[in-house]
Amino acid sequence: MTDMTGTASTTDTTTTPDTDATGAGTAAGTATTSQNAVACSDQTQAAAIITAATMPDTPLTDTELAQARRYMGYPAMGNADSGMQSWRFFRVYGFNEWRLGHLSPAECAQARAFVAQCQMLESAVMAAGSNLDTDRAAVWTRNRTEVTDRFTLYTRWRVQLCNFMGVPPGPGLRAVGEIII
Repeated sequence: MTDMTGTASTTDTTTTPDTDATGAGTAAGTATTSQNAVACSDQTQAAAIITAATMPDTPLTDTELAQARRYMGYPAMGNADSGMQSWRFFRVYGFNEWRLGHLSPAECAQARAFVAQCQMLESAVMAAGSNLDTDRAAVWTRNRTEVTDRFTLYTRWRVQLCNFMGVPPGPGLRAVGEIII
């Protein structure tokens, strides 16, 4: 059954025995419940939007920290127990690490949303690359700027993550030859 909003719903009818004050069974009662089982396609897409409100506000995990560093254009930090801590000699790297480690719960949720969005956009760039070998197939024609457009959007979100964190984009995100002191 479909209601006026385009949502499919089901009706579950359950029959349960009624009891009187003495506990003896009487005529059966009927309870009817209605649930939304399947949402229409535009409602499903709206639910897939990534926002800070849909993310946990717990501290970022080590994996999320590594992903955040990577998306911000900073190199791998390595194991702190290795003794090699040259990244700490660079002021921006150390500040970035401090920021990532000291986010408020609301900021953790927002950073996690940025990382999730970057992961999704990165996957879209890679998926768009799979069509590069076909220029035309039946009625389908390849969008020649799709990969570039997707990569530009992906890069924009990465820069937005840097802006949110208050640090300049790392060397992996800056233009070649650009130096920030």
